[in-house]
Amino acid sequence: MTRTIKIAIQGGAASFHETAAKELFPQEQISTISCASFPELCHTLQAGLVDYAVMAVQNSVAGPILPNYRLLGQYGFSVQAERWLLIDQTLMALPGQRLADIQQIWSHPIALLQCNEYIAQHPEKTTKETSDTADTARIIKEGLIKGVAAIASRKAAELYGLEVLQENVANQLDNYTRFLVLTPTAAAKPANKATLLLPYPVAKFSLEAVLETVQDLGLELTMLQALPSVNPGQPESWVLEIEAAQASQITEALAALQITSPNLQVVGIYPKAEAPLPQDRLNGCIAQQVQLEPELVV
Repeated sequence: MTRTIKIAIQGGAASFHETAAKELFPQEQISTISCASFPELCHTLQAGLVDYAVMAVQNSVAGPILPNYRLLGQYGFSVQAERWLLIDQTLMALPGQRLADIQQIWSHPIALLQCNEYIAQHPEKTTKETSDTADTARIIKEGLIKGVAAIASRKAAELYGLEVLQENVANQLDNYTRFLVLTPTAAAKPANKATLLLPYPVAKFSLEAVLETVQDLGLELTMLQALPSVNPGQPESWVLEIEAAQASQITEALAALQITSPNLQVVGIYPKAEAPLPQDRLNGCIAQQVQLEPELVV
């Protein structure tokens, strides 16, 4: 008998996280456990209630989801795999409602950010942040809420019997989100991508040494981003993502980086997914785009 794999996701049925989980485990029998927030998702995985968690960390329109990178370091999870998912943000409401009838647009804050140009075209409509895109569609349907539209996937519209008012309302039609598979403990398998955290306090020379090592070894730095700190003006840590043609290059790089920056935290070593867009359109803050201000690095 095939064992069912339990996976924690943010959101519920017809959410983008559920779709990503199914695509990340195409050959497995899975059961998704719905979580209302990303901290709840992490707690569910840490508590051993699931085998894996699937978490969004980056969007090609909105950029990196920085609080989620902080959660990865806080909980000490290990990244095992990644996948880019095309996000079909769709505006929907109760059957019979027209766009002119809509007074508010509800959705997850990241979805609202991805669609802010469309929303700005309708200044008469206010917005409300919710915990999940698909669950917002369910709430509107079950509550028979008129005058409110949800931004969610077409699957959510079909599942909850809502009427599509406008397709593809994201700022870009090629709107992709990157999802990670997380496990509670590290499994050090050779692979060609790594996600790293350099905790605060970070000496400026340490960060510069990391960048120099990455450059000397011919690796591609696909993200270098300061995570906002509770203390304004000082980053709590830096998140770095590096890719290589061969797994052996990542192994060599990590050995060298552990010497220059022994407090470097390896969040995951995993196979890189094929990027759906050129790197400069994925909004990962790469080295050339980051200014290392002296007052921000002590």
